[in-house]
Amino acid sequence: MGKERKDFLSAMVVPAAFVLLLWIIKILEVITNISLSEFGLEPRSTKGLLGILTMPLLHSDFSHLSSNTLAVFLLLSGLYLFYKNFASTLFVSFYFFSGFAAWIIGTSGTIHIGASGLVYSLAWFHILSGFLKRNKPQMAFGFLVIFLYGSVVWGIFPMFQPSPQISWQGHLGGAITGIIFAILFRNKGIVQKEIAPIEEEDELSDEDPYWMEGSQEELNQKEENKESNSTEI
Repeated sequence: MGKERKDFLSAMVVPAAFVLLLWIIKILEVITNISLSEFGLEPRSTKGLLGILTMPLLHSDFSHLSSNTLAVFLLLSGLYLFYKNFASTLFVSFYFFSGFAAWIIGTSGTIHIGASGLVYSLAWFHILSGFLKRNKPQMAFGFLVIFLYGSVVWGIFPMFQPSPQISWQGHLGGAITGIIFAILFRNKGIVQKEIAPIEEEDELSDEDPYWMEGSQEELNQKEENKESNSTEI
């Protein structure tokens, strides 16, 4: 139980540090009265490539940041819980590839900010991974993700966005990233192992004849009785 609790707490370290970084950046923006939104991701622009790094770190306001905070923390914690040492590699991959996908899909002349792309990549990855690997704990976590964040399904379609300011392209880029990585890394982390069938021993095996002891004694007794009752000619 001690090891399980230690693993559970360890899985929260990086997610907590990342969420803290997001809040520090936003608080500094407010204190200094400087908006960093202009440094977000600008699709199909060489200058906008820097946004692949900065987009998940920037949010328009505290409401925007709050909506992503719990999701980022929960989904990242699940990643570190199920993938442990390999989780950091996946985290960095989701971070950059979801941004790059949004850079390709997004409309030129727009600027995208927020960690939603990262959230979508993590969510879709968790939803598919448990089923692909037939791992019951991760499947349960995937169902939890669907229950809490069912919007990741329709959030990738522009017609379902409540506001034109919401980057469905960032959502779609994240979803594509999560799906691809779930397929490519289905053998990483905890994988349900096939249970080898138990072979039954041959009932007539001579190597382990203990089961015949009782019947053998009966046979010997019968042979003795037959010899004692036989008549010599």
